[in-house]
Amino acid sequence: MAFGSSKDDDGIISDINITPMVDIILVLLVIFMVTANFLKKESININLPKVAAADPNIKESKQVAITKEGKYFLEGRSVSESGLVDEISREVKYRPNMRVTLSADESLSYGSVSRVMGLLRKCGVTRMALSVKK
Repeated sequence: MAFGSSKDDDGIISDINITPMVDIILVLLVIFMVTANFLKKESININLPKVAAADPNIKESKQVAITKEGKYFLEGRSVSESGLVDEISREVKYRPNMRVTLSADESLSYGSVSRVMGLLRKCGVTRMALSVKK
C-alpha cells in the first residue's frame, strides 16, 4: 500500500520531504554552538564599586583600567605606566578636550587611583570620570 503512488506518475508531487532541511539546520546549529565559545571577547576582570547613579556616556571616552594586581590597560590593551603616559599625551595633542574614564578595581587603595589620576592630569587630561556599577 503505497501512499500517493499510482501507475501514472506524470502528475504533481503532493508531498514535501523536509528531512534534509532539518538535517542541515541541525548541523548549522551545532556549528554555531561550537564556534560561539571561541568568539568571546577577552575582558579585564575588575570589580567596580556600586553606586546609585552612573554616567551613561562612557562609550565616548578613552578607557583606562587598573586591575587589583596594579596592571594598566588602555582600551583593553595591556600597557606599562610609561606607555600609558605616552599614549594619552599623544592623544591629548589631537583631542585637547578628550575625556578619560578610569575603571579601577574596588579593592585598590585610594592612593593608587589618585596616583593614576595625577598621571592623567600631567598628560593634559582635563576631563576624567570614574567607572562604577549601577
